[in-house]
Amino acid sequence: MTELAMPAPAGAYPRNSLGVWSLVLGIASVVLALGAVTGVPAIIVGNQARRAVRAGEADNEGMALTGVVLGWVSIVILAGVVVVAITRFVASGLGS
Repeated sequence: MTELAMPAPAGAYPRNSLGVWSLVLGIASVVLALGAVTGVPAIIVGNQARRAVRAGEADNEGMALTGVVLGWVSIVILAGVVVVAITRFVASGLGS
């Protein structure tokens, strides 16, 4: 007697929205020069998305990691701009 092949049960729908949001926030933070406004949320959401990937709840670790990296890049750029602005302000104040 032959057994009927039964399809495997469908898994839960992956939580890929976290990775997508991380990527969108990361791109916005760099392209629109929003720095900490969207950079910090990109890092937070990206880390949540990476945890979901490790737990098997999502499958887009690349998007999540890219969002985290872009978030950190925007924070570093913001810090550099602040340092340059403070340096120029102090230098112009002391020179006059």
